Amino acid sequence: MLLLCASWIIFRAVTTNAFARALGWDRTPAAPTRIVQVIQVVATAPPPTRTSTPSPTPTLTPLPSPTPRRTARPATPAQTATLPTPTIAYTAPQLVGPANRTVYTGGDAHILLEWQSVSPTGLRENEWYQITLTFLRRDASPGEQKTFVKETRWVVPPAWSADLSSDTRALQWSIVVVRVEGLDPFASPTRLPVSPASSTRTFFWN
Repeated sequence: MLLLCASWIIFRAVTTNAFARALGWDRTPAAPTRIVQVIQVVATAPPPTRTSTPSPTPTLTPLPSPTPRRTARPATPAQTATLPTPTIAYTAPQLVGPANRTVYTGGDAHILLEWQSVSPTGLRENEWYQITLTFLRRDASPGEQKTFVKETRWVVPPAWSADLSSDTRALQWSIVVVRVEGLDPFASPTRLPVSPASSTRTFFWN
């Protein structure tokens, strides 16, 4: 009996629900239709980043070199003959006599100047002792006399007395060894000293 009752209940439930649906009596709300929106994200490459393009460095165009101007060439000074540098070969001559400040009297006085030799073998062929005397002339102007000898002594010519000043009759003298061109020291264009000058002495010729 129980089985029959249960079967009847199930039959009624099924048939009643089916019949109601057929007549539209079934008010069971239908499940709402869910609309699902699918958003599709498509990965796209990012736009390229704008980078600043460096401005090109301006190239300096070299300016043409200015045309050189012709300038007047300075006048070349006249070439002067340069003497060779003298070579000191001897020591300074040592004066012997007369003694410093010796006094001589008269136009015919015998005045002998003497000095020591600078070389035991003597001077070379083109070397000379140069004797220099300085004094005041009769018109009070400076005077100078030079002579050249191979020996170590020399006599002052008496005629020179007439050229001296009447007020100041002092003469100064010194010796130096010179080397000349050629054999004549008076005609030589150059006279190079090859020794230091000696000391200077003074004598009076009254």
